[in-house]
Amino acid sequence: MRAILLLVLITIAFTKAEAQPCSEIKGIVRDALLLPLPGANIYLQSNWRVGTSTDTLGRFTLPISQPDTVVVSFIGYREQFIPISNSTCEVVITLESITTQTQEVVVVAERLIAEEFRTFKATKLQIYTNPAARADPLLAVNAMPSSTTLDESANISLRGSTAQETGIYLNNVPIYDGVRYSQLNGIGTFSIFNTAIINNVQVFPGNPPLEYGNASAGLIALQTESTVPEKNSTQVSVTLANVGINTQLRINPKSALIVFSNYQYSGLVTGLNKKAFKHIKQFNTTDLGLHYFHAWKPNTSVRIFNYSLKESFVYDFIHPSYRGDFNAGKIRNFTTLTFQHRIGNGELSFNQGASFGKSDFAYSVSDIQINSVDLFSSLNYHHTSRWIDFKTGFSYDARKQKFAGVIPLLGYALGTEHPHFNAASTTRIPLTEWYSYGKLTINEKWTAGLGLRKNFPAGNQPNYTSMQVNLKWQPIEKLSWLVGIGQYHKLDFARNEEIPTIQYDNQQASSDLSFKTNRYELTASVFSKRTVTQINRQYANGLELFARYIKQKVTAQFSFTTLQARIKTEDLSYRSSYDLGYFAKGNIQYRFKQTWSVAAFALWRQGAWYQPVVSSVFDPQWQVYEPNLSLYNQQERVPDYFSLSGNISKVFALSEKMTLISFLSAENITNHFNVQAYTYNFEYSIKTAQYFSLRTIYFGAVVNF
Repeated sequence: MRAILLLVLITIAFTKAEAQPCSEIKGIVRDALLLPLPGANIYLQSNWRVGTSTDTLGRFTLPISQPDTVVVSFIGYREQFIPISNSTCEVVITLESITTQTQEVVVVAERLIAEEFRTFKATKLQIYTNPAARADPLLAVNAMPSSTTLDESANISLRGSTAQETGIYLNNVPIYDGVRYSQLNGIGTFSIFNTAIINNVQVFPGNPPLEYGNASAGLIALQTESTVPEKNSTQVSVTLANVGINTQLRINPKSALIVFSNYQYSGLVTGLNKKAFKHIKQFNTTDLGLHYFHAWKPNTSVRIFNYSLKESFVYDFIHPSYRGDFNAGKIRNFTTLTFQHRIGNGELSFNQGASFGKSDFAYSVSDIQINSVDLFSSLNYHHTSRWIDFKTGFSYDARKQKFAGVIPLLGYALGTEHPHFNAASTTRIPLTEWYSYGKLTINEKWTAGLGLRKNFPAGNQPNYTSMQVNLKWQPIEKLSWLVGIGQYHKLDFARNEEIPTIQYDNQQASSDLSFKTNRYELTASVFSKRTVTQINRQYANGLELFARYIKQKVTAQFSFTTLQARIKTEDLSYRSSYDLGYFAKGNIQYRFKQTWSVAAFALWRQGAWYQPVVSSVFDPQWQVYEPNLSLYNQQERVPDYFSLSGNISKVFALSEKMTLISFLSAENITNHFNVQAYTYNFEYSIKTAQYFSLRTIYFGAVVNF
């Protein structure tokens, strides 16, 4: 007995001798699905200045000197308080969503029935942390490998198709004209969507799901927030070109309101970057957004979003026959309403959208006004079971565009002394459609989808039926293969007197092979598209390769795309501007000392094809030269495009409830002269390049409290 007691005492003494107090605590923060939560805030309750945040894998390290309580918080999740002692060296913390713990409100989150067949998805956090996105949802899409946008705008081209064929939906409501033009380079740099209200962005670069209509070549589906925050918060941003405020209010346990407003000005940023903005004289923007969410019952909710925008832009317009100010202005307002109600295994939803816009363009004698009205309604029913999902519904999309103004009679004679005439037209596109989409889960490895969408033609509209077939094979959790084929249709304004509306008839097939782990992601895609319009036929075939790597403090991704694209008419066949041998993108982000972040983004692609002017003929009546373009088989490329951008940011803790994020960014760091287009002198004898954005320095700060 004495021997046993002695052995126990020796063991206890040995254990105490071996146990050393920890100088730091290491841990992982994750959600209820055991997925890491990067960017979670962690600090000591006794001293909020001793804090850090999790890396891209949800890991953190926090120094400790005595027993304390660790406070862990993340947007949309319930704050946790974790008591620790000197012997606590490692912890695993699981945060629960605020909405899953609050019994008063159960969020009714609408789900795309074809979600399994999308290629890319970006959450709000991924949009904010992607250096190429610049905190903009559509620019985040431009950073994806499927984007083949050839300018520096948010007019998204997907896999060699024009931006006009890309469908953009917010809360299941189509949004036409989703970009601003009163931005740094005047070509729609940013979108009209505020990331603060966006929950996620889903991208279908090929075979867009037919639960959405009027999208022929690809689809971008944005969903707004559907949660009630636990407490109020405000964000104020001040930059070289912008002052903004965003407030998130918890009205009651069932309701939330987000209000944001921004004012953009040009004086400081153009003054600091005179060479980059030598042709830009002025721009300003004022916008206001309201987002309201309310849950009546655990199975019923409504989301209402209203956005108003007023913007103006003045730049130096250069043409062989005229040089002067180009004035542009726009007033825009749109509203979306989404109602959802669950009935057993089914969900009934109603979506309503209303958009009104007025645009003005003036230069020389030309003065053009375009007024647009878009009204949309849809009623849908989605039934879910273990093996079969089924969704059906009707939609009505009524669009009206009124064009009026003074325009030049001759495209090569724009001066005040040259002939102009008055023009006016009103075009309507009433589009009523029925759709049905079914998804069959064959087994744990195979999923198949089939969709139909039929229009009810009005007036002289074409009679068409869109259809698609999707197939997904997932033999293991990390590996998946998507195959899709389909035929799609879209009607849009052509702004042509002879053809006021244009129909896109798109046939396409794609195959996407993807391998994903917590650290790696590899994707290879091949695709083929054929688009027929009243004007021409467009063909695009391509290959995409994508790789992403995540390890603690480093996130890196790279993509490569090659495209063969042609346009054919009855008499001609020539290369499309999207005919590109290579289109490469890469970005890398590194976080150090917990509060610093450095990121870089590079884009390198082959120059686009264009038709140069080879000669000119003098017009004695109007004393101006008329250019002659080269033949289509004599096309030329502009020089290759290359741009390297970077930013550095740091987080400062101002108080327990207030943080400040300061940042410095530079666009086109190498000041590469990327040719946007060419302009000519009066006789068309000298060609001068017009460039995209030159090196631009930009900085600012964001305060959260």
